[in-house]
Amino acid sequence: MKGPEGHVFACFHPVSGPLDLTLLSEPPVTAEEAAAVAAEAEQKAEELAEKIELTKAEATDEAEATEAADATESADAPEDGKPEASDAAAEADDAATGDAKDEAKAEEKAEAAAEEADAEAAEAEAAVVAKATAVVEAAEAEAVAATVATPREESKAAPAAKASRPLLEVVDLVKEFPVGGGAFSRNKAVVHAVSGVSLSLGYGETFGLVGESGCGKTTLGRMIVGLEKPNSGRVTLDGTEVGSLRGKALRRHRRDLQMMFQDPYASLDPRMRVGAILREPLQIQSIGSAQEQMARVSELLDEVGLPKSALERFPHEFSGGQRQRIGLARALALHPKVIVADEPVSALDVSIRAQVLNLMKRLQASHDLSYVVISHDLAVVKYLADRIGVMYLGKMVEVGSGQDIYERAAHPYTAGLLEAIPVPEPELERAKRGGGIKGELPSPVAPPSGCRFRTRCPLAQDRCAVEEPAMRLFGDGHAAACHFPLQTPVSDTPVTVATPAGTAE
Repeated sequence: MKGPEGHVFACFHPVSGPLDLTLLSEPPVTAEEAAAVAAEAEQKAEELAEKIELTKAEATDEAEATEAADATESADAPEDGKPEASDAAAEADDAATGDAKDEAKAEEKAEAAAEEADAEAAEAEAAVVAKATAVVEAAEAEAVAATVATPREESKAAPAAKASRPLLEVVDLVKEFPVGGGAFSRNKAVVHAVSGVSLSLGYGETFGLVGESGCGKTTLGRMIVGLEKPNSGRVTLDGTEVGSLRGKALRRHRRDLQMMFQDPYASLDPRMRVGAILREPLQIQSIGSAQEQMARVSELLDEVGLPKSALERFPHEFSGGQRQRIGLARALALHPKVIVADEPVSALDVSIRAQVLNLMKRLQASHDLSYVVISHDLAVVKYLADRIGVMYLGKMVEVGSGQDIYERAAHPYTAGLLEAIPVPEPELERAKRGGGIKGELPSPVAPPSGCRFRTRCPLAQDRCAVEEPAMRLFGDGHAAACHFPLQTPVSDTPVTVATPAGTAE
């Protein structure tokens, strides 16, 4: 088939625009409705109990009335003659036997009626209780769904305690690696991997980190989860400073911070089966019995879309996308609050990338997760992240929403990264030739003074070599560090930490 302007496609049912999917569901059940149904069930149970007592009383009265009538008939019978003593005795015995039989029948009738009433009452009570239980469970499910929902919906429904502070806060982290020199050398050179970086992450939020290779993104992520110890600065998770913890307290806190590694094959032990790999975090943290741990492993495989037969297979038997799913399942094993994903799809094909990214978003909604996504692919970060941080040579140069970064970039380095994105249109790509970032990345061993981007910046002036720029606000949650920005700042007051949307600084 052929569309407008030479657009050729093959499809039995083509569409001319995007499809809108609508989720249909029953209206939510409120707590008031659940309470009303429970009250109705209790009232019906009381009515049935009264009915049972009334039925028993009626049966007893009927038996007594029958016995009294028989006695009256015997007393009022006419005397036709005087029977012999033996006949009178026989008649007395027959009358007594008849009375006993009538009384037994009445009792049997009363018992049958009572049993029938009891059965009806039990059946009705069970039905009402089941209905009330279903309504209450539906109300609880609606309440849970309201708190999980999506990252943006969760931030709206979060309690006041959560809204008052971010989930994760990184303040002035510094990491330097010594290089060169002998073991006893006093003047060792150092690699300035991360230099005074600050960021914050809200509940249910995704923060994206982008930048050129060697800018310190991965080192920052490893310090957040505790794989690298910073030279200075602090990492605070849910109000607790991670660096101050030791021993069991630190091990317990590690459950809340997990990591997805860039190379899914190198991060999985090739000598361990997948079942043992996924069970290992549970064993280290002493969570559950062996049976419960295996049940959790099976649940994790199901959540990431892998068959249970994968338990007995080794990592080399899976494709790259499947190995990344295993890595994600391992990160989810301990129910973490924050997952740092280091280049989660960089080694995957385009089609597999979409599957893994959609899986990450779905699991974020169902597990109430917060992500720190590290990538050099701006398209991936824009798709996943609520806010984006741009790093250059160990420094955070700009922070903002995806719309801020793509449409209102304030830092020349951010604009250069966007300019370097290939455009799938030859004429437009040729028209922008010459744009992007020029020059080589300076050595992190001896970074430039002042603004570290000044050696490659087209707007650099003498001030940039002398004075390091501070973060300034360019909008709600949008901050950049530049003396000569591309946008007009809202305020010249320095900003230390850009807070997530919906939180107070």
